[in-house]
Amino acid sequence: MVTIVLAGGSADHGETPYSRAAFDFGRRVAREGWTLRTGGGSGLSIMGAATDGALSAGGRVEGVILRRFWAVRHRGLHSLRSCKTFALRKAELFEGADAGVVFPGGFGTLDELGDLLTLKQTGFTKIPLVLVDLGGYYKHLLLWMKHAGREGFLYGGSLLSVVRSPGGIIRRLRSVL
Repeated sequence: MVTIVLAGGSADHGETPYSRAAFDFGRRVAREGWTLRTGGGSGLSIMGAATDGALSAGGRVEGVILRRFWAVRHRGLHSLRSCKTFALRKAELFEGADAGVVFPGGFGTLDELGDLLTLKQTGFTKIPLVLVDLGGYYKHLLLWMKHAGREGFLYGGSLLSVVRSPGGIIRRLRSVL
């Protein structure tokens, strides 16, 4: 079974374009027959919305959450593991994944994206990565990546694909899985 790891914001800001896109993405993952793996969050966070979307379509969802956030875990997951540290949580999230999808988020999301890019750049993983640039959210990060590449700090070729919609994510993943 194909497992897709989702990185994205954990804050619940109510219904937003980000949470709606995450719900749609989760639903599409389930329709493909893939497993969605998230950070175990609930509500209208990116993680929670994607989870709810997948579950609404009969999909399988796994979570890996920090112990200190156990109280806000999503209670509808098929499996949920807890970890003591961020580093252990990321290792669990990425272990055995077939692809990574990064939605908008904050420092935690940026940390997960950075780890995934570093693992790819150094050859420790070959999983496809998809950056979801909803509404130009990652515009400045993408500009920085171009600049860092021109300055010789990035190597390894194209490390990720950039898409701008849930449908685009699925089309990209179908083409590489």
